[in-house]
Amino acid sequence: MPGIEVKDLRKRFGDQEVLKGVSFSAGPGDIVAIIGPSGCGKTTLLRCILGELNPDGGRILIGGDDVTRVPVESRAVGIVYQSYALFPHMTVEENVGYGLRVAKVPKERAKARVKEMLELVRLTGKEDKYPHRLSGGERQRVALARALAVEPRVLLLDEAFAALDATTRLQVVQEVRTIVKRLGLTTLFITHDQEEAFLLSQQVVVLNEGNVVADGAPETIIGHPDPFLQQFVKMAFFRRGRVEEAGGVQVISLPDGTRFPVEVPGLVAGDEVHVMVKKGAGPDGTRVEVHPIDRR
Repeated sequence: MPGIEVKDLRKRFGDQEVLKGVSFSAGPGDIVAIIGPSGCGKTTLLRCILGELNPDGGRILIGGDDVTRVPVESRAVGIVYQSYALFPHMTVEENVGYGLRVAKVPKERAKARVKEMLELVRLTGKEDKYPHRLSGGERQRVALARALAVEPRVLLLDEAFAALDATTRLQVVQEVRTIVKRLGLTTLFITHDQEEAFLLSQQVVVLNEGNVVADGAPETIIGHPDPFLQQFVKMAFFRRGRVEEAGGVQVISLPDGTRFPVEVPGLVAGDEVHVMVKKGAGPDGTRVEVHPIDRR
């Protein structure tokens, strides 16, 4: 049974139809990125799934249950925002436990759950710190722990990494991917950053003008013949590879037999990596990037 199904979802604001019959599904544990240009309907779709907006048509099912008209607090949907939305006057422990207190979870059980979540996001020892004393990556992990503490059936990431610098962003993306895969939690990732979308997810849904233009694996999206996608997608190539040693030189080996040398600090033979070729960068119009896959 799919973790979430969106069926023919429609939403209008006055004369403007923002969602025009959006449909897609994600299985338990799937990570799905939703991308598209500004104004394509991403935010409206997220707010409908969260329960902040009522659609004008269509259905939203979570775990097979129709939640289209169910209140926000009863949907079992967690969310992490770009701004983190942490309470500045609360400690890390208090922030993570906020949803449990609202749900009136017994104190001892809530305390154990908070401890479990802080261990999961590697923030043990930071319980008494306030948000302003944390790095951006740490604040993001607090926000994730708070969203996960209430045991949601679906996790929404709303531009969740946009406020981080490039180096921290890549690290946190890999960490979040590892955590949600370990939990088997269906995750929808709303983003404008295609690199993040392709790195974090195994399924990409592309919206344009309120319609689903394409829905599939990153490789499928890159090679899709739709004219809009050919112009919009910034990746020309995206594959999983493996680091090997060849004559004392590190090389990346791809499934099709292609091999090329690489110089990425910290890689060792046997490591799995994502290989990207991005359009519009470098003297020949492309740039090759290699990103280690976090297998913890």
